[in-house]
Amino acid sequence: MHKGWQKFSCLLLGGILLSGCSSEEDVIKMAEVPVVESAFQAETVWSHGIGSGIGKFYSQLQPVIVGEHIFAASRDGDVYAFDKLSGKELWNVDLSDQAFYEEKRSARLSGGLAAADGRLYVGSENGELIALSQTNGELLWHTDVGGEVLAMPATEAGKVVVSTSAGQLLALDGESGKIGWTVTSEQPNLTLRGTSAPVIAAGGVLYGRADGKIGIVILQNGQLVNETRVATPHGRTDLDRMVDVDAVPIIVDDELYAVAYNGQLVSRKLISGDELWKRKYASYQNMGIGVNDIVITDSKSHIYLVERSTGTEKWSNTQLEYRNLTAPLVLGDYVVVGDSEGYLYWISQTTGRIVSMQEIDSDGLYAAPIIDGDLVYIQTRGGELVALKRPL
Repeated sequence: MHKGWQKFSCLLLGGILLSGCSSEEDVIKMAEVPVVESAFQAETVWSHGIGSGIGKFYSQLQPVIVGEHIFAASRDGDVYAFDKLSGKELWNVDLSDQAFYEEKRSARLSGGLAAADGRLYVGSENGELIALSQTNGELLWHTDVGGEVLAMPATEAGKVVVSTSAGQLLALDGESGKIGWTVTSEQPNLTLRGTSAPVIAAGGVLYGRADGKIGIVILQNGQLVNETRVATPHGRTDLDRMVDVDAVPIIVDDELYAVAYNGQLVSRKLISGDELWKRKYASYQNMGIGVNDIVITDSKSHIYLVERSTGTEKWSNTQLEYRNLTAPLVLGDYVVVGDSEGYLYWISQTTGRIVSMQEIDSDGLYAAPIIDGDLVYIQTRGGELVALKRPL
């Protein structure tokens, strides 16, 4: 185990420098790599470098698939397009070459990718939203949104909606980049480094907030129509009172599922806000959704399978404690997660037991895998985009 990764895990929860992290002994004790007799090994179909990746920085950069193509980006500004089946490179651009980045340290891409209407959208720590052509990577526009864009934008009806670290939700015109409306939320004194990606549904925008609430605004004009509390701040210190909702809310039919850091997992009716159930969990990672269940990787890297209709916990797995797990992907009979040392784990959705594991990239995994047809795609910290054949 690498001591540098142990210290990194102490910072990863929110990019906050805690006093314990500077002590001689590590505050967080990462579990050792488990010993697993793997039932299978997922075959690598292709892999390709994507610049220098994201290194040890916090990032929510993730590939996006459109038709026969997959697009991916690195923190320094490299954006690539590939044929999703063969891995053949179609084009690449380096956004750090743009004139508007001359006085910046780098492009610092951090939120995205999202795709709609022939365009790619990606946000940056420099406080910009950028639109590129899906055809050739041509820069179409860039707009200053007044705060770091750390989460994936949402797109619908010609609009692109972003949430910033400054507590603002903005809607921009997808074609021109012009800001249409802005909603501002009050920020607590201390927050996690991260924001919840907005979700567009039924003409509204749902977005998690650092005050422990989910807001709902009208997509057309940004008017606030509802707020629902996921977690209530408690305790004496700002650290104790952190209740950020950084995980993307999940909507299934007319029900809303949300989880907060230092808070709880809740199920509510989407329109009325009536509470169906709540359970004590703490997470800042996106949840995985199955046919009847929800999967959570919590702030300790414990994994839980929860029945969606009742909130009943079916199983838990604590073998990977503090290994900085990615958000989970529910894939057929498996729950799939990666860790900060580059291992990918296939966990039985029935029993919660790890049935297979393999090392993908020793630089580490940080984003949940994505699935398309028979292939599973993973972006690594070191800048590799890897396509694996889905196990039968």
